Amino acid sequence: MNALRCLGADFATNYLYPMQKIVFFLVATFGCIALRAQSLVVTSMDSVAYANSHNMTQATAHISVKNTSSSTKDYRVIRRKVGATGILDSNYFCWDLCYPTWANQSQGTVTIAPNGIANDFSGYAYVRDTSANGQDSIWYTFVNVADANDSLQVRVIFAMNRYVATPESMLPVLRLAPQPALAGQWVSGIPSDVHRVEWLDALGRVAGHEESVVNGAVRVPETSGLWLLRSYHAGGVRTTKVTVR
Repeated sequence: MNALRCLGADFATNYLYPMQKIVFFLVATFGCIALRAQSLVVTSMDSVAYANSHNMTQATAHISVKNTSSSTKDYRVIRRKVGATGILDSNYFCWDLCYPTWANQSQGTVTIAPNGIANDFSGYAYVRDTSANGQDSIWYTFVNVADANDSLQVRVIFAMNRYVATPESMLPVLRLAPQPALAGQWVSGIPSDVHRVEWLDALGRVAGHEESVVNGAVRVPETSGLWLLRSYHAGGVRTTKVTVR
């Protein structure tokens, strides 16, 4: 009996415990790999982008992503898949630059610092005809250029019908003051129905956004030059040129 106990103890010491350590090491290793597999998360997005197929030519979607890792990373965007309903005529997207309908991948990258948020992405889809009624999806993948396994895929639904939104020409005109605006200061004149504003640079890239407007005023970008202020109204979207000095 003592011999069996000794044999069992030797087996546990020489085989079982080392195997437990190996299994624990493998689990910990694969756990770390899984944790490192995705450094981006979506902080805000238009999960459904609407457009009036009767008086609008395209629908627009925006995605903001955050680098949750502890190091600076460069990301490119790949348009992975377009749905097959046929309601979309063609589409394009903007990241570091705006890419035409035939380009499925950005040639350049956007650098995101640790815990930094990039508001650079926007996707656009053209409606096929003026009586379209339905929806389709486009899948975009954000990829870390240094690690192809570090990626985030986001689905955007583009919905078209004849009863959504208002033509830009029918929306309130933004009469901003002061003009020219002063870099880093405030401009007023935003209508009360605006629930989101975005600042676009000369290349059409979203450089910043505000989810709320306080007393009809928003802060101007810190960099001088020509900017576009995109305002989201209750009935549609309007774009206004703003000179910053």
